[in-house]
Amino acid sequence: PSRLPKTMASHLDGLEARFEQSIADIMGQMHQALKPLTHRSSVSRVSPSARALFIVGQPIDVTRSPMEFPQALTRLKDRRAACKDADAVLLPLDVPPQGLEALVHGLAQASNCDGLIVTRPHKEAILKHCTHLTAAARAVGCCNVVRFHKGSMIGTNMDGDGFVGGLIQQRGNNAVRNQRCLLVGAGGAARAVAHGLVRNGARSVSVVNRTTARAQALAARIPGVRAIEMPSSLNDVDVLVQCTSLGHNTTDPDPVPRDLLRPPLVCCEVVHTPEETAFLRAARERGCDTHAGTHMLSSQLDAICEFLVARPEDWPDAWAFSST
Repeated sequence: PSRLPKTMASHLDGLEARFEQSIADIMGQMHQALKPLTHRSSVSRVSPSARALFIVGQPIDVTRSPMEFPQALTRLKDRRAACKDADAVLLPLDVPPQGLEALVHGLAQASNCDGLIVTRPHKEAILKHCTHLTAAARAVGCCNVVRFHKGSMIGTNMDGDGFVGGLIQQRGNNAVRNQRCLLVGAGGAARAVAHGLVRNGARSVSVVNRTTARAQALAARIPGVRAIEMPSSLNDVDVLVQCTSLGHNTTDPDPVPRDLLRPPLVCCEVVHTPEETAFLRAARERGCDTHAGTHMLSSQLDAICEFLVARPEDWPDAWAFSST
């Protein structure tokens, strides 16, 4: 058989070695880039002794909570000595409205299930299944977290404190106090946000909704809130909060006419996926300051984690509950 000249064979060997090294370098870079993503978004091992938690809603593939929960649990274990050995996993469940009752009562029978995070469209419907409620859940008439404990189902609502806390963390202590606020939407999130804004000293809180009756019902439930029609100008508004479910999909209509979005308006979002919704992008492009829904999520997730993992006997006084 013919042989390559030594110089050519040596050259080819060198090319092969450099090619293999390049592939190894690329794979290493990919591994480093993907490591934080896989850490946040996958569960590689679950102990059979882990406490089971679920987030229920529809659609559920827009939530970031299961990805963020492991970090919240780590912070809780570092913060609370009584929780240092806590082991829990949060998983998503896509549940239609007609399946909520069977699911909730089924999970309540599981001895290793400690509770639920509740999202659209179940925040109001879940209320009737709770045996106990906190003051926050009673005030807004819906809840976004339910704890199973000794045969009881304890509901609370952390959306309002989560929104206000995130806004203050990002914009300072005066982000709410004496501000004129307008909410778009009148569902469970809007109720909680309105309650949180009123409690934290907003000068005024108004709400508009496609269905006027729902805006009026919200205003009737939360003292200090008034229902209005969408104004022709937002010059008398400091903080605009988008509280509808619009924004998850690129085909969603605008919740607010874009020509109303003008500085110095602060435009806020409760939808956290995507991080910049079409509403926020339109506001930014028109020169307004924007506040993403991810801040609301991160602000309340530590509290949600503690509510679901810590013993109710160790909860802060603000989470006191009573029977329905």
